[in-house]
Amino acid sequence: MEHTVTHTSQVFFTSKVVDRLAEQTQESQAGIWVALGQIVPTVVHALVGRISGPDGPEAVWKLSREAYGANVPETILEPGQEAWLQRGEALMRGLMGESYNITSLRIASAANINSSAVHHLFSVAAVAALGVAGEYSQEQKFDVTGLAQWLQQDEATFRRLLLAGGTRLPTPTETGRELTPLPEVALGVGTEMATTAGSWAAVGGGRTFTPAPPAPSAATQIASQPWVWGVLLLTAVGLGYFFGHDSGENPQNGATAGLVPTSTATASAPAKAATSGRYDPINDKYIYDTGQPLILRLADGTTQKVGASSTENRLYTFLADPRMQVDSVNRTNGWINFDRVYFETAQTTLTDESYQQLRNVASILKTFPNSVVKIGGYSDSTGNALKNFRLSEERAKTAMLVLASEGVDLNRLQAKGYGSKYFVTPNNTAEGRALNRRISIRVVKK
Repeated sequence: MEHTVTHTSQVFFTSKVVDRLAEQTQESQAGIWVALGQIVPTVVHALVGRISGPDGPEAVWKLSREAYGANVPETILEPGQEAWLQRGEALMRGLMGESYNITSLRIASAANINSSAVHHLFSVAAVAALGVAGEYSQEQKFDVTGLAQWLQQDEATFRRLLLAGGTRLPTPTETGRELTPLPEVALGVGTEMATTAGSWAAVGGGRTFTPAPPAPSAATQIASQPWVWGVLLLTAVGLGYFFGHDSGENPQNGATAGLVPTSTATASAPAKAATSGRYDPINDKYIYDTGQPLILRLADGTTQKVGASSTENRLYTFLADPRMQVDSVNRTNGWINFDRVYFETAQTTLTDESYQQLRNVASILKTFPNSVVKIGGYSDSTGNALKNFRLSEERAKTAMLVLASEGVDLNRLQAKGYGSKYFVTPNNTAEGRALNRRISIRVVKK
């Protein structure tokens, strides 16, 4: 039986709703519209996919009825809805798995908004989708089976109840901001994207995309003063020495492991980089700031959306730039820390989010078939030193074996544990210990 949209009052994401979302996220209306154009189809497709899973029809039916009963479509943007928003984010993370974070980053780059805003939009869209599905099923008098059949057979109508296909993007005159088109990177099967402002440059058989820098703000105009740059340079040198200097075999951010500058995609002589990020006390780990998003296009045509200071970009730049050579004398040079690889506490089991970065690194290594790399494992200084050494050794081997399972020849991989011997910062704080518990990679042959 064919159903049409007859009674449901209006599309959820109206201009008024987008105005509220722009206020909540401190982003432009134009950016919100662009992001929603990708988020809504993703949410709808994920919920429809859940229907075919174990107990899928019952689970979606129950959630949609609960959301409708709580009048969520009318109140989700009001204060006091934090619990529903948390449920929405948890739902999307569960449905999308490892692809949630990378998809969020890609949408953020395409829409020129922060990834935290994209997470919020995903939460709102997920909860709104449940409420709208519940309202529509009430109007159509669907039971569990009827709702499931409608979602599977009429996904387009479901999308239109959230975001009308005819909804136009606001013009730059209306928003006061130039729209940034979607970048040249796939968000999923069947999704076409345009080319954003920025530049592609050939690097080592592949290409690197760097978004165009935003218009200078008051802060950047002040920073353009010569004396300010002098202060910043001295500060950067000091921080680079504090975090990068060590007498042992720990990663050094020297000439053998630099960053691609965010203003150009061409590999150049790197500068020292200080560790930046924040400590997560709940999960007892350090969350690294990977810098300005950019896109690596490898020689095999695949792309990676990473940060300018990410492990992937630093490794790729070192391998691709012929001016950067392996230091065969001082083997403490050239180490690059993995910034998104973590293990369960006191175990050799990788956390779920760690596999994406290891897959990225494996893809890079496969495009440089002559390269040989070494994986180093490190621990903090708490507990028994021998146990720490063994744990670091096993963790290094675990990471190495994941790379091998992704198609990197095992003969090109080495692994060694160093325990707590080579720390990057004192172990007298929880943050310091989290920084010292790490996995690193060093190119030993190009």
